[in-house]
Amino acid sequence: MSRSRWWFGVILFPVVPLLSLLSGIGSRAFIAVSTSAGEPNVGVGIASFLLTVISFWGGILIALVVLLCLLADIRVLRRDQTWSPHIAWALAGIVHFAGTVFSMLFVLSVPALSYYLYRRHERV
Repeated sequence: MSRSRWWFGVILFPVVPLLSLLSGIGSRAFIAVSTSAGEPNVGVGIASFLLTVISFWGGILIALVVLLCLLADIRVLRRDQTWSPHIAWALAGIVHFAGTVFSMLFVLSVPALSYYLYRRHERV
């Protein structure tokens, strides 16, 4: 049995698309408040701006944690005899990280990381 605990960081991957969704919602709300006719609601504008910024940078930070933990987990498991995952699995982490800016990439990275964790569970 592997002693690698790095997979705990990989399991955070679903948080990144959720934060990306929140960032989009905040951005749309900010634009709607900013372009509305009449007196803009400053409080809603500031709150939506903060939601956008915090969720965007939070998504980048968590995606980086997922990528680094995935690389560390692959490295530890490659030394282990139970399962030796190919380094190409790191591409899923890189695509997931790029998904913070290009959201459509989550269509590729989320199933890939899900399968990685499933396969890890079956093999280790």
